Amino acid sequence: MDTIRGVCMIYEKIQKIQSQPVMEKILRFFDGNLYPLIYAALALICSFTGLEVAFFVLTAIVVVFTAIFSKDSKPLIAPLVLVVYSVSQKHTPQYPYNSDYLYRTSVLATMGVLLAFIAAAFVFRMIVYKGQKNIFKSKAIALWGTIAFGAALVLNGIFYKGYHYYDLLLGIALAVSFVFFYIYFYNTLEWNKETGIYVAKILIVACGVILIQLAEMLIFDGVIENGTINKHILNLGWGLSNNVGGMLAMFMPACFYLSYKADAGWKSGLYYAFGFVVLLGVALTLSRTSLLVGGVALVAIMILMSIRGRHVKMVRIFNIVLIACGIIFCIVFADKLVELFEHYIDKGFDDSSRFQIWKNGLLNFLKAPIFGVGFYTPIAPDWSYNIENWFFPDMYHNTIIQMIASCGVVGILAYIFHVAQGVVLMFRRFSIERLFYFFVVFVLSVMSLLDNHIFHVFPALVYSMLFAVAERDFENTPEKLKEQVL
Repeated sequence: MDTIRGVCMIYEKIQKIQSQPVMEKILRFFDGNLYPLIYAALALICSFTGLEVAFFVLTAIVVVFTAIFSKDSKPLIAPLVLVVYSVSQKHTPQYPYNSDYLYRTSVLATMGVLLAFIAAAFVFRMIVYKGQKNIFKSKAIALWGTIAFGAALVLNGIFYKGYHYYDLLLGIALAVSFVFFYIYFYNTLEWNKETGIYVAKILIVACGVILIQLAEMLIFDGVIENGTINKHILNLGWGLSNNVGGMLAMFMPACFYLSYKADAGWKSGLYYAFGFVVLLGVALTLSRTSLLVGGVALVAIMILMSIRGRHVKMVRIFNIVLIACGIIFCIVFADKLVELFEHYIDKGFDDSSRFQIWKNGLLNFLKAPIFGVGFYTPIAPDWSYNIENWFFPDMYHNTIIQMIASCGVVGILAYIFHVAQGVVLMFRRFSIERLFYFFVVFVLSVMSLLDNHIFHVFPALVYSMLFAVAERDFENTPEKLKEQVL
């Protein structure tokens, strides 16, 4: 009883602080549209100057402050999406920079302390704030599938003879990414009709940051050699070419959602055109999977928006003009384009050893079919990617094979359960917002059948946040819409 009284007193004090004039202005800033732009600009600057650790400190201050004092968890979305892009090329441990900066004891200790403060702030928020949602008392559609998926990740490789404590650490990190933030956003986000637009704008800002970083590298860093893009040295600091292409493809549907939602035709046209610019960025990363899946999603969106929607005429005219200009451009500059994208022609449909990787994954599954062999058992005894990527192990480049090999039958059944509930969530009581969320999740999930994206922490964070927002949108979507929305 004393504990409950103490929690109530803390919450009342926070409310008094929130009502102070100065605090109200600060919180309005973090609730507004200028804050994500400023945050993105700082992330971009730090990625060019090598000041990512200072940016991490700033991010921790913002996250802790808003977690404690903001009435809405909306200010967390910008750091969740954008913080990773502050990592600089000069400090990346990956080829061709091979820096040990992020491995230094002082840097690791700093990041550990910052994460501890952030975790404490999240727990504080979940305990102290009252009158907010409780997902366990709701009818959240994807809850138990997501929890089952997280539990399977934590249990990866348990009882296998080669089990390593790293398996447990990575399993917990992935489970937190998928489960905790899904629950946290569901409980703390103040949903309204503008939530989808706010999320989409941040994804578009992220596309802008990535495209600027990519353009800088292509123009000034010697990535284009003799008219050809050299994929092997295309590293933006926070990710290699496939990571960059994957992020752009994943966020691309946000452009078309905002195009659909725009009131003015010219705004709709700008957002629509920017979606194609993002896909061009994907193509320039030479990521075949990202271009293929992103291209399929783009064509599907083009067809949908040219059939039904708020700006059908504009979309149809734009599509016709774009196709015509694209054909002419490809004919006139055929030689240059072949030279620039030589990698696609050379690689073609080459599997890049994926079939062999998947075969080894199935062989590993047979060693421990119930809970798998864990994430840190080598794909093959005498083979490795030899990619320096912090504590992440080699992955199987296929979510299904990954779950079977690393988490066994328990893992694949949990993942199927999670996906099935996710499909129900996205399409029951249809809304255009959840169609947007579906396309983002779809692109990420399908790309992850050929590349490892979904098990990288930051795509997983966006994934779980979108599931939470989709849950809140579902709850606020009437069973029978009064008007046709698509």
